[in-house]
Amino acid sequence: MTSLSPRAKKSLVRIGDILLPKNEDFPAFSETGSIEYIDNLTACAPESDIHDLNRVLSMLSYMPDFVLKWLVSKMVNSHNSNGMLSSVFRQLDFGLRGLIFSCYYSGKTGSHFKGKNPLEVIGFEIKRVED
Repeated sequence: MTSLSPRAKKSLVRIGDILLPKNEDFPAFSETGSIEYIDNLTACAPESDIHDLNRVLSMLSYMPDFVLKWLVSKMVNSHNSNGMLSSVFRQLDFGLRGLIFSCYYSGKTGSHFKGKNPLEVIGFEIKRVED
């Protein structure tokens, strides 16, 4: 099983904080520590996909915040346009948003998190059967 590298996880946390900043009772993505569970989400993904994701996220880890904010803006706005680059930005949006939101709203938090997780904030309870 291939997992995300620490550098890739760092990029996801930075992008996660752009998509899910602290907002009233909701913690910022980074505050939840839910990134600790990202490898559970990617466990069944093809190894080549995880390798490619590691490569892209590792490159993004060197980018300053304003570049990541620009990228997130392009990803969000790509759904309103057509073209080759719009398609790439849409794929990034679906993929990265899916991973980030799945971690954030999983109900799982990192070992250092104190406070209400996002599901507790909205009053939602997941009925889950663990293996």
